Amino acid sequence: MNKHALITALLALIHGAAGLTILIVSSWFIAISAIAPVGFNYVIPAVVIRGLALLRIASGYAYMWLGHSDLLRRVAEQRMSVFATLKQQKLNNKAWTIEALANHTERLASAWIAWVSPLGSVSLIMLGLVTTATLFALPGVAFLWTLLFAWTVCLCRMGIFAIGKVSNLSHDETEFRQQSEDFFSNSALWHLVCQQHEDYEDFIPQTPSAEKVWINSSHQIAGLLITTWVFQGMTLALAVGAVVVGNRYGVYTPIMLVVPMVLLAAPDWIGSSFGALLKWTEWVQSKKELQSIDAVPLLTLCPIPPKNDLEIKEFSIHGRNRLPINTKFPAKGCVVLTGESGCGKSSVLQGIAGMLPYSGTRAVDGRSLSTGMVSGWLYVEQQPIVLSGSIKLNLDPSGSGITESAMGNVLAALSLNTLSDLSEWVGNEARLLSGGESKRLTLARALLAKPDVLLVDEPFEGLDEATQNVVAHALNRFAGEKLVVVASHVIPDSLDSGKTIDLSEPMTASASSIGST
Repeated sequence: MNKHALITALLALIHGAAGLTILIVSSWFIAISAIAPVGFNYVIPAVVIRGLALLRIASGYAYMWLGHSDLLRRVAEQRMSVFATLKQQKLNNKAWTIEALANHTERLASAWIAWVSPLGSVSLIMLGLVTTATLFALPGVAFLWTLLFAWTVCLCRMGIFAIGKVSNLSHDETEFRQQSEDFFSNSALWHLVCQQHEDYEDFIPQTPSAEKVWINSSHQIAGLLITTWVFQGMTLALAVGAVVVGNRYGVYTPIMLVVPMVLLAAPDWIGSSFGALLKWTEWVQSKKELQSIDAVPLLTLCPIPPKNDLEIKEFSIHGRNRLPINTKFPAKGCVVLTGESGCGKSSVLQGIAGMLPYSGTRAVDGRSLSTGMVSGWLYVEQQPIVLSGSIKLNLDPSGSGITESAMGNVLAALSLNTLSDLSEWVGNEARLLSGGESKRLTLARALLAKPDVLLVDEPFEGLDEATQNVVAHALNRFAGEKLVVVASHVIPDSLDSGKTIDLSEPMTASASSIGST
């Protein structure tokens, strides 16, 4: 806990208390104005109300500004913590996408502004209200205690309901991500199925559906609305009861109007607590999910930049029905792995990086490497990864101190001038990038990392010809100093590839059987 979080909670409390005090003073002022004697000073209550209004406005703006500033800092810290934990590990579950990690970390980071401050302020205001009313024997205080009881019951009911629904929703989301990952990872092989089977639709996996996720989300929202409506009905009944009791017992003092007004306004200043409780259950679930990430440690080797060449001998990926590969890559320049979909281009790249188990050897300048990921060898996935955060965060997620000037140069080189505002947020619930923008932003992040070996998977797929040339020129410039290995079935003429290896050709022998130019 830090001072920013405490100040945020205090501002939320002041904002809520000021609003309720305005309601109480205004109610009394309206009633007293009807029976006030000559000479009654109307200025003082009016000044008090205006002062409270200014306090509420100022505390509200300060709460939002400081709360969201603290949220951004906490999101960055939370994600850095998760990334540091997973840095030398591999996720076993395909459902743990970057999107899933981003959502969970954002829920954890937003705790203070999402549920701690709203729930805490409402609880303190509610207890302070009934305590003060009891001490001063306010007419109708019993109705305020009843309101407290009704709110507690509704809150407990909402909590029990939300815990079950959030757990089910999390399970359905994980299942949907898993199905989607499996579905799209096999899409490259569908054309082979179509060639062999006329009734190919029976062989293509069923399209994953998010229907269960939508249904659970709808039930969650419905539960929140029902709880809110029930509470509104209770407060209305209590307000009517307070008025009826006051009339029956002849209580006609101006202060009597305070309790009915507080009861009628209760859904506005208390209702937010139900949504905050839902956020709390999401926070609990996200914390549980992040603590149970299924990941295995990966052996990491020291940086080994090639000076003469990188060679793979009898190289094959475990679980892939492909004959071994024997070839050499220069210390700098561009080498292209090509071939039809499903021939194993991506697997070979990941194997070279040490991300997949393999048979055979990797050697740098004649020195064999042990199994493991090599620091400084970077694999860029086929599916672009965009974090829900600023462009600057996307370009330097590890906070390594890359200058904004360097970021701007790389973005310009990839024709991403529309992303020149590094503080702009992208991703979910922010600016959504096109597929081409996402792919180039991911490549920009890789280029800024300045790896010793850059392994890029399908960098040209889905791009128009002009954008393909832009990406090719950027890779050419990087290949002037480092080794770049590109796996792609699309090879623009502007790409300066010194060597091309066709993995789709029958490899019955070894090095000589691999097409290379």
